[in-house]
Amino acid sequence: MNKWVIYGSYGYTGNLIAELAASAGDPDVILSGRNKEKLRKQSERLELENMPADLDSPDELDKLLKGVDVVLHCAGPFTHTWRAMAEACLRNKCHYLDITGEIEVFEALKGLGNEFEKNSLMAMPGVGFDVVPSDCLAALLHQKMPDATHLELAISGLGGGLSRGTAKTMIENLGEGGAVRRGGRIEKVPAAHLTRKVRFGDKWRDVVSIPWGDISTAYTSTGIGNIVVYAAVPPKNIKKMKWLNRLGPIVRNDKIKSYLKSKIEKKKPGPDVRERRGGRSMLWGQVSNSKAESVTALLKTKEGYQLTAETAYKIANNCREGKFKTGFQTPSAVYGADFILQFEQSEISYL
Repeated sequence: MNKWVIYGSYGYTGNLIAELAASAGDPDVILSGRNKEKLRKQSERLELENMPADLDSPDELDKLLKGVDVVLHCAGPFTHTWRAMAEACLRNKCHYLDITGEIEVFEALKGLGNEFEKNSLMAMPGVGFDVVPSDCLAALLHQKMPDATHLELAISGLGGGLSRGTAKTMIENLGEGGAVRRGGRIEKVPAAHLTRKVRFGDKWRDVVSIPWGDISTAYTSTGIGNIVVYAAVPPKNIKKMKWLNRLGPIVRNDKIKSYLKSKIEKKKPGPDVRERRGGRSMLWGQVSNSKAESVTALLKTKEGYQLTAETAYKIANNCREGKFKTGFQTPSAVYGADFILQFEQSEISYL
């Protein structure tokens, strides 16, 4: 097998994946990013090869990707970074993977699907917690009800909080509202547009609609034309989310976003080892058809960031071993609806 690249390897999630590669004694991984000093320190600590490259330099990216099979892109916010890397992958004939959860990135890469297919390459964004477990849950439910017309997903208990990168992406999207899929089309809606209660195991929780990546990917995987994704949020925070709809122009201001991001930099990078090991995630899903019949399931997994590292590393290795489909793809479409159940602590129950 040829070399493969983790780009943005010194970020919180990129580093978790790099640590997995190091612990596996992977001789073929190259760590990369634009910050030479952070890259040097990480490379020395993990004893892995590194090569810096700036996303704004096509020449540096081409040098990095020469002879490379797969890129696992971990440098967000992906809405600003995906295109340079995806185009570099096409130029250099290597597969593109990333860990985004941003709908616009999924849709844009879907638009490049024909280019990847022509070059016998795969483009699979969302190889982490966004969207592997939810995509597999959607596909498993669709298997149970092939005539489903509606899909609802809800996510709870991500464990020890957010990484800086995730928080910055959320800040980047402040004031942009939410999204649902109706009649096969993605529709923009206000933030916290829909609410309901969902039972996660033995506990009922309030959930609110969010623009999760499955608004794009679950449609690709299942063909279900009406999709809503929710997150479990305390009621007081739901009120704040609704209130933010009135402040759209203010929170979209670049200076406001820069200030909020500077505050994020002062926080810890993300959940620590204890929080990742002790955390669990729960994903609830329900499909229904035109006859008012429904199927409901609950999927339990590891903490989200830990799971992201493991699913991303597994998919990168699968891809390097020739286990891929060309063009734009989703995890369940290539590796099966039960792919998530291969990972320790993943279990599904139908309710």
